[in-house]
Amino acid sequence: MTPLTPFGAAQLDAALARLGLPPRRPAPTLENLDRLIVAALHHLPFENLDVLLEKPILIEPDAVFAKVVEHRRGGYCFELNSLFARLLSSLDYRVTLLVARVRWGLPADAPLTPQTHLLLRVDLPEGPHLVDIGFGGPASPKALPLRVNDELPGGWRIAGSLEEELEIATRSSSGWQTLYRFTLAPQHWADYGMRNWYTSTYPQSVFRNSLRVALSEEGARLSLLNGQFTRRCADGEVEQHSIESADELLGLLRERFHLQPEVVDSDALHRRLGQLLLA
Repeated sequence: MTPLTPFGAAQLDAALARLGLPPRRPAPTLENLDRLIVAALHHLPFENLDVLLEKPILIEPDAVFAKVVEHRRGGYCFELNSLFARLLSSLDYRVTLLVARVRWGLPADAPLTPQTHLLLRVDLPEGPHLVDIGFGGPASPKALPLRVNDELPGGWRIAGSLEEELEIATRSSSGWQTLYRFTLAPQHWADYGMRNWYTSTYPQSVFRNSLRVALSEEGARLSLLNGQFTRRCADGEVEQHSIESADELLGLLRERFHLQPEVVDSDALHRRLGQLLLA
């Protein structure tokens, strides 16, 4: 089974319900795709709690469905985007799995990073579009048309050459900020297991050494990096405040990111969050 294997009827209804949507089968149009993206960004938190607790990250489709849909957790790109690919395939969208090198937060001359990010290409009558609901930083609430070297609606840009790696960036108050570099070469699902293992177990992986959570709400993108909570509004306003204790951090996970830490080992998580705040 791969992320492109369609859901059964009951699973499809459950997946749509997890996104806060009625059990109706929307037509595979661009307009409906954008609705699905917004719903996913508002209901499926990006989070790495299990990685911090050194729990295995299982990306087999049934395991992802159980974690994210049935247990109402979140996840990172290999979980969230693979689940979304399966949902889109179930709704008759033409989906291709892609891979990227994350550059977010790095200087332009930083060394090459490995291919550790899963994103999606969706082919529509309007042309190919990029879809990504599993990135822990900025997130486009719409599918991005694959138009190269042209500023896209919402302050996005895809630069480079179709024959080489492309670069996706978003406009900020300080200029263009690159999220990642990616290739349009279709990827084999078998290769994501190794990428997921590296991302979740490599000692220097950012997910092993920091708490990273993100979720969208009306008009804003929320993010949490260890003890720093940020709310970036669509109009450019940024609100930030520091978290002082593990108890406060757990409360924030529940109240703003709709995560229930009780689903994981809460005592171990409390200790781990306390360690991160002291680091």
